[in-house]
Amino acid sequence: MTFVNSDGGASKLQKAISSLLIIGVAISLVLEIIGMVLFSYSYGHLHLLEGKEMFIRGQNFFSFIYGLFQGHYPQKSAILFMTLEITTLILTPYARVVVSVLYFVWKRNIKYTLITIFVLTVLTISLALH
Repeated sequence: MTFVNSDGGASKLQKAISSLLIIGVAISLVLEIIGMVLFSYSYGHLHLLEGKEMFIRGQNFFSFIYGLFQGHYPQKSAILFMTLEITTLILTPYARVVVSVLYFVWKRNIKYTLITIFVLTVLTISLALH
């Protein structure tokens, strides 16, 4: 299935996904730069050590994100920005699949709706188990 209109232009889905991916990567880049600047300012270097605060352990991705936004992790601001960057980068392709599901439902394309719902289910289970 191609996502090109009969006049040769890109479809709405292709434009929406392209914009979503560009915005997700741009936000991630900005968050990472802020985190690196804050880290360098706080510690005087950019060497990340293997301390406990650098790893997510004992929970799945969604509970970690929930806890992050509830303020359960009293981390330094530099680490928080870097964590938000990684989170944004992980959620960008996830959001792409959600947009695809919505598009195919809106277009009433049962075949591609079921395929993208399957992909969304696999991604959700994968993130929930890690």
